[in-house]
Amino acid sequence: MSSFVKKIPDIFKKPKILLILGLSGIFLIFISSFFPSGEKKAAEVKEDMNAQEYRDIIQKSVCNIVTGITGDKKPTVVVTLESGVKYSYADSKESDTSASTNKESEENRKATKQSYITVKTSDGGEKPLVVTEIMPDIRGVAIVCELGDSPAVSEKIQNAVTAALNITSQRVYVSGGISNEKG
Repeated sequence: MSSFVKKIPDIFKKPKILLILGLSGIFLIFISSFFPSGEKKAAEVKEDMNAQEYRDIIQKSVCNIVTGITGDKKPTVVVTLESGVKYSYADSKESDTSASTNKESEENRKATKQSYITVKTSDGGEKPLVVTEIMPDIRGVAIVCELGDSPAVSEKIQNAVTAALNITSQRVYVSGGISNEKG
């Protein structure tokens, strides 16, 4: 075994071996470019989230909260949003100030030119560079579930939802009703 270890430096001194190893490495890098990474897909999905998807995620989270409190497997949850997703784009502003004086008056002019910074997309187009993505505010949450008519359970649900979504209790309505579960 020790004689093999001693021969390793001599093996790498041969040009044929180095050429084969180098070409193998280049081939592996080339092949890996055909397989998309999972991180890139996750970033694309997050970037393209719209208000409907955001509302669905909130509704599912509230359903989980209500199920945890009441045991109702299919509570009805409706979430309304104030608006759609708002984006803040990277921009550059150029200001030009000029002053002119006449015998009778002095005039100052200020012109501002704003342009958005764009990035190239994978398909060759251009799109503005998004700096921040602001999700819409929650207008209200309506919940219908078993045991929702109980004041104690209703208060637990209301407190949990207001804490989870950081909204006021006036924006949450809880009512009792028949479960949607068929069985």
